[in-house]
Amino acid sequence: MKHANRTLIATVLACSLAACHVPDTTMENGAVRLYGDVVTLHVDGASEANIAADGGFTVGGNAVVVTPAERTLLAQYNQSVRDVRNTGLAIGKAGVSMATKAITTAVSSSSGNADKATKAGSDRIEKLSLDICKDTAAIKDAQDQLAAQLAAFKPYAAIVGADDVASCEKDAKD
Repeated sequence: MKHANRTLIATVLACSLAACHVPDTTMENGAVRLYGDVVTLHVDGASEANIAADGGFTVGGNAVVVTPAERTLLAQYNQSVRDVRNTGLAIGKAGVSMATKAITTAVSSSSGNADKATKAGSDRIEKLSLDICKDTAAIKDAQDQLAAQLAAFKPYAAIVGADDVASCEKDAKD
């Protein structure tokens, strides 16, 4: 029994430690990751970059000196990534709510109400999906401005492309 407890504790500890570096959100095929309030950027051929919520910027673990305007853009980039995460969570909640209402009305045999609940939930999810696209467009806008102003940001300038925003909008409406 003592051995089983130690094994269980070791397993739980290992799983807990492994989960410490799991991102809250991953975008653009892993090129953008959110860990708490820090956005981490990954691109081939460049060091990892981090953007703090206050607009602090590091590349390869080294702080990059930025102007107040660049710090503002970096903070906007960070906030837009967090907005994508928060909107994604809202979509998940809306989906659960829609499913719950559909099941409840289906069990109560009011199919007309089930259709209304499904339509309302679907409309809410579509609106939230478009919000994610707006947030993605805001990331691209900040990214483009940063690439033009901050040399250390140039390697990360193509993470979000115009085609990403356009396909997001197309997918949200379909």
